[in-house]
Amino acid sequence: MINSQWRAVQSFQENQNLISAINILSIHIKLKMAGHSDLNKEETIQKAREELCSFLTELNPQVQRAEVENKPLLGVDLRRRQFVKHLITAKQGDRIRSPFLLDKLSKGVQLLRSDAKADKQDLLLFLEELRMLLEEHIGSDVQQLFGGF
Repeated sequence: MINSQWRAVQSFQENQNLISAINILSIHIKLKMAGHSDLNKEETIQKAREELCSFLTELNPQVQRAEVENKPLLGVDLRRRQFVKHLITAKQGDRIRSPFLLDKLSKGVQLLRSDAKADKQDLLLFLEELRMLLEEHIGSDVQQLFGGF
């Protein structure tokens, strides 16, 4: 019981950090598109971008293995396996519109690293949908931690 709760706490914290990174980047992009400057330091924006790239780079082979190869995710934390399944279910249920979440996540990493103005709307949709999935996963973490409160 303690072990599963600890995993839920770790998952919750990781997902909160990822959502924070998404928010930093989303605000930065929206301000730039509106012609305003961002109060965040470039270092903060870069750190947020790299945190998301690292997460997606780690997640990509896990999703490919589960979705394309139909193989079990051996050696992958239970909470991460559940997130991978949640992502795959969302893709199959037409809840995801971003081609960068529908395809290999490595394309999402490329999008995150792109400075092209033409990519900004696609990036905002990608970040919005990734945030949605993470928030839903946080909900399951909270449910596991606190039960029926």
